[in-house]
Amino acid sequence: MLGYLRRNFYLAPISLKLLLYKTLVRTKLEYAASVWDPGQESLISELESVQNRASRFILSDYHRTSSVTAMKSCLSLPLLSQRRKSFRLCLFHKIYHNNSILKERLLTAPHYVSARIDHHYKVGIPSSRTKHFHDSFIPSTSTMWNHLPGAIAGIPDCTRFRTAIANIFL
Repeated sequence: MLGYLRRNFYLAPISLKLLLYKTLVRTKLEYAASVWDPGQESLISELESVQNRASRFILSDYHRTSSVTAMKSCLSLPLLSQRRKSFRLCLFHKIYHNNSILKERLLTAPHYVSARIDHHYKVGIPSSRTKHFHDSFIPSTSTMWNHLPGAIAGIPDCTRFRTAIANIFL
């Protein structure tokens, strides 16, 4: 899809290229991102490289010495891994606060809650023997959820929670 945009919209203004990237390319990269997040660094870097190439296309800057990180910050494009992390936490928040049936089936009580370190919304992390299961949605997102500040984990409203998460990660 990015190749199609590069061939047909190379003379378009930056705002249109950015809009095309966000609506056509990034939506495909983030399909099912709330439950699928690759655990392998090679897969993560492949996804990020698509956004890097898109940043070069949007700004029409293909110089070898140009900083892609600076391009992405100029365009206000956060890392895709950070966006996936916030999507996962938002879905986990909906399960925890709004869906009692899924909460009972998927989430377990923690083995130990420290009064000094942990918050009251802490959940148990399922034990795993394989890295594949450890990197799946429930174990990895439970760990991220437990590391959130208690004031953020306790926000009952989804939009306020999403805003608070965006302030942390994005």
